[in-house]
Amino acid sequence: MSNISHIRLTSAEIAIMWTQYQSDSLAKCVLKYFLAKVEDEKIRPLLEFALSLSQNHVAWIRSTYQNEQFASPVGFTNEDVDTNAERLFADIFTLHYLNNMSRVGLAAYGLALSTASRQDIREFYTQTLHESIELNERVVKLMLEKGIYARSPYIPASKHVEFAKQQAFLGNVFKVSRPLTAVEIMHVFMNIQTNIMGKAVITGFWQIASSPDIRSHFLRGKEIAQKHIELFTKRLGADDLAGGSSMEPLITTVTQSPFSEKLMLFHVSALIQMGIGNYGLAISTSQCYDLAIDYARLMAEVALFAEDGANLMIKYGWFEEPPQAVDRQMLVENKNMEIFN
Repeated sequence: MSNISHIRLTSAEIAIMWTQYQSDSLAKCVLKYFLAKVEDEKIRPLLEFALSLSQNHVAWIRSTYQNEQFASPVGFTNEDVDTNAERLFADIFTLHYLNNMSRVGLAAYGLALSTASRQDIREFYTQTLHESIELNERVVKLMLEKGIYARSPYIPASKHVEFAKQQAFLGNVFKVSRPLTAVEIMHVFMNIQTNIMGKAVITGFWQIASSPDIRSHFLRGKEIAQKHIELFTKRLGADDLAGGSSMEPLITTVTQSPFSEKLMLFHVSALIQMGIGNYGLAISTSQCYDLAIDYARLMAEVALFAEDGANLMIKYGWFEEPPQAVDRQMLVENKNMEIFN
């Protein structure tokens, strides 16, 4: 990559690399565990490929931070995973997990590329974007082959173009007033799928967590996800469209935890952050008032849940602060204290 170390990193570049380091160091732990347990020889190469990507990403970011004399994030290490623990999820679940992981990568790396300006950072995120495309392509191909890929609902082909003739098209705050558009169906369906995945992850973590307050937090998250699934499924059902099926049957009955509670709490928080982003995007594309109001209400609910998760991480000393702007007021106060002392 280009040698342009004389150009300082922007706050956006620092942010995207810090966030990715956290995510990929977590992914390394999870994928190592999945790889140690996988039995399906068609899924194994995909796990190996995804793990190699996360390992390379973490190494590159750490090296770049060191070159810039930034402290490398702590993230997650081998101490946060026990690959000898019993199997928690079936192989098919890991395939769904990889699909979700690749989708997140496509969105995150696209945003990273669009906000980066230094050439080596742009080249890195161009590469990671291509890698996510390849991972997604390989995962979806295998899911289709196995017949487990959840397709978005079908709707009839439009025979002619229609233009809205009255404001009623925008819907009513108090009732469902028209069928969903294809764009709205896409987002509702995707939010069902992400909640199904999130609920399965949280259910597995709830089953293996040791601390009572963390178990209680996961149970609450599981119930929130179920409520959101039911609401979105009902919304599709109003137009005779199908949602999705539960992944809980893909969770085993083991109670021994392969992951640290720090990793599990962070993982759930990351899922919640992605969910909030998905809801925000859905609001921006929805032209139906009642649906937009539902999204806003659900966003507020998961935001409170995310805050409680962050408070738990702070309580246990696991909350790693992202790089921040300088608190110049604090600098002045510290200087005054030195003068008077």
